[in-house]
Order: sequence, then structure tokens, then C-alpha cells
Amino acid sequence: MNTSSESFLLGLSRISPATLALAGGAIAALALLLILLLVRSGQVRREQAEVASLRAAETDARMAELLKIQAEMHGRMSTMAEVFGSRQSELNQAINQRLDGMSQRVSSTISEQTKSTHENLQRLQERLAVIDAAQNNIQTLAKDVVGLQAILSNKQTRGAFGQSRMETIVADGLPMGAYAFQQTLSNGSRPDCTIRMPNGAPPLVIDAKFPLEAWNAIGTPADLTEPRSPRSSSAATWKRTSAISPRNI
Repeated sequence: MNTSSESFLLGLSRISPATLALAGGAIAALALLLILLLVRSGQVRREQAEVASLRAAETDARMAELLKIQAEMHGRMSTMAEVFGSRQSELNQAINQRLDGMSQRVSSTISEQTKSTHENLQRLQERLAVIDAAQNNIQTLAKDVVGLQAILSNKQTRGAFGQSRMETIVADGLPMGAYAFQQTLSNGSRPDCTIRMPNGAPPLVIDAKFPLEAWNAIGTPADLTEPRSPRSSSAATWKRTSAISPRNI
């Protein structure tokens, strides 16, 4: 140990003062360089801290602005949602009112059409009932016409029918005592009806029979190409008058 210290001190004693001064200057320069580096490093750190602080402030400001914008957007969205909700409610109410009105109009129209259809059917049934009654009357009348044709086709039955109708007409038109049916005359004949004339005039004799075939020939000739001949009916009537006149005078 002592030997080493002595060797170091011996080596130092051999270095010149100039060398020591140069070494001291180098050490001092190195120390100064270190101090400058430390100072520069501190400045750099301060600048970085300031930049970081500025960036943090800018970030906070941007974040605050974004939060503000987000809050405004949220408020606007809420307002729009409320507006859309109220508009949707109003639209639904208007649609419901229109649908209710249309339903009422459709129901009223259907009710009116049903009522009109029922009334038309009722009137149609009444008309059909009238038509049925008229048809029944026509059928009854047709039967009566057929019966009348059967009566008129037989001369004896036709004479009895003419006698009955003549008596009814005379009884309805003349007062009692002004006529007589089947009265026996002075010559013994019995005409169908005699009507007493005023001022002592001879009575009017009525015969209920008439030439039906000749009368029908006037209205409906057998051949349509042949002209109607009223002379045949007149001749038949004159023949009948000539036949009964001697018995009633």
C-alpha cells in the first residue's frame, strides 16, 4: 500500500506545471460544457413542458368545444325529437279523424243504400203483389170471357143471357110500371119486353134476340182480304124483325 502511494506521488512529481495547467483547463472546460449541457437540457425540458402544457390546454379547449357542440347537438336532437313527436301525434290525430270521418260517411252511405234498397224491394214487392192481383183478375176475366163465349155460342143460352141483360137495362133506366116483361098481347103473343108509350101511343115491343153471326161478320170477316159487309147484318136484322113483327102487332 505505501509502495503504491509513493509510486503515484513520484509520478506526479515528474509532471510539469504546464501539463498540470493544461489538464486543469481541460477539466474546467469539461465542467463548463457539462454545466451548459445541463442548462440547455433544462431549457429544452421547460420548452417541452410549455409545449406540452399548450397542447394540453388546446386539447382541453377542443375537448370542451366538442363537449359543448355535443351538448348543443343533443339539445337540438331532443328538440327535433320533440317536434317530430308532436308532429307525428298531430299527423296521427289528423289521420284518425279523417279515417273516422270516412268511416262515418261510408257507414252512412251504406245505411242509406241499404234503406233505399229495402224501400225499392218493398215497392217492388207491392208492385208484384198488384201485378199478381191484376193477373188473377185477368185470369178470372179470361174465365168469364170463356164462359161468355160458351154462353154466346149456344143460341138458347145466348137468348136467355140477352133476355137477362135486357131486363136489367130496362129496369135500371125506366120507372116501375113503364114496362112489362113477357106480357101477353091481344093476339096471344108474348114479346120479351113492352114499354108503355105516352099520349095513348101503342107500346114499344123489344125483342132480346139478335143475329150474332151477322154482327160478328161485320167486325171480323172470315177472309181478311174480303171487305166488311154491314148489309148482311142489316139484312139479318130486317129478317128477324119481319119474322117477329106479325106476332107482336
